[in-house]
Amino acid sequence: MNVLDILSKIRRMPQVILPKDAAIIVAYTGVSPGWNVLDAGTGSGFLAIFLANIVKPGKVISYEKNKEYYKNIVEQIKKFKIENLEIINENIMKAEVKGEFDLITLDMKGADNAIKKLHENLKQGGFFAVYSPHIEQVKAVRSVFEKLNYKAQTLQNILLEWKVEKKYTHPRPSGLIHTGFITIARKI
Repeated sequence: MNVLDILSKIRRMPQVILPKDAAIIVAYTGVSPGWNVLDAGTGSGFLAIFLANIVKPGKVISYEKNKEYYKNIVEQIKKFKIENLEIINENIMKAEVKGEFDLITLDMKGADNAIKKLHENLKQGGFFAVYSPHIEQVKAVRSVFEKLNYKAQTLQNILLEWKVEKKYTHPRPSGLIHTGFITIARKI
């Protein structure tokens, strides 16, 4: 069973970061085996599981403040025997975060404040990846990165599936147009 098989079987609660957006994070950060990742805003756990699959033997530590979401993802990681993913039921903004990370991912309100708090936990040369559904959040995040002298870029990933038949070829009438914005920033 591969990671996409696992994700298709996970109980979804809040909105998830889809594989198309998780893949952008992987492509633009170069996340690799052995990396240690801090994730805040676990939700249904899709991004945390996706990254845990890649970073083995590294580890993903994910913070989720919602007790119901926390219980769900803990149950899922036991069910699918994901051993390098730790879920902590605590608000990242109130938590005492220890250690240094190669990648910090944020899918939460107030990500701009979390960047300020977690900046010291990111290794030199490491990356933040921030998922924002609204451009106003992107602007707040980019402002913080600018003040901290990070090299940042914001991306939107639009995915269209094509219908290919003998008579005609064209995009399917619906696609995953806007899911969110992804801001990738490197600590230089």
